[in-house]
Amino acid sequence: MPRQILLARPHPFIVAEMKPFLDTHGYAALKPEGAQTLDALARACAGAVISLAVTSSTGLEVDEVLKRVRVAAPKLPLVFAGLLPFEKYQQTLERLAQQTGVAGEGLAVSTETETNKALGSPEGWLYVSKDDLLDPTSRELAARLLKRHFR
Repeated sequence: MPRQILLARPHPFIVAEMKPFLDTHGYAALKPEGAQTLDALARACAGAVISLAVTSSTGLEVDEVLKRVRVAAPKLPLVFAGLLPFEKYQQTLERLAQQTGVAGEGLAVSTETETNKALGSPEGWLYVSKDDLLDPTSRELAARLLKRHFR
């Protein structure tokens, strides 16, 4: 049975690019039916992907989703996904982590190796950009990093 990954803040990029990517690599991607199912799904999944897009079908902001997921499942490995390179989101992600009490190291497919000990722990979170999934070499690395992160 595939491990379930929560698409905690779905956005067209997440659904169109990330869901097939996860499916291809042995995960079952689940989308919440609005904010009311987010908490229960977070407790039942092996990891969560949170879109950094301006809008989402949940109607919740990124920080709200992050807080809810962390309260429901404090040790759940997190992946943030966005359209832009990591460098464009790095300060935003660090601020979000600090505001919501998500301590840890931000890792990016574009700059990371598979040996980082923060992968798979609640103290580390991974960032995947759209370009990471479009480039074959980066896509392969992203798959290996996700496998380590979503153990």
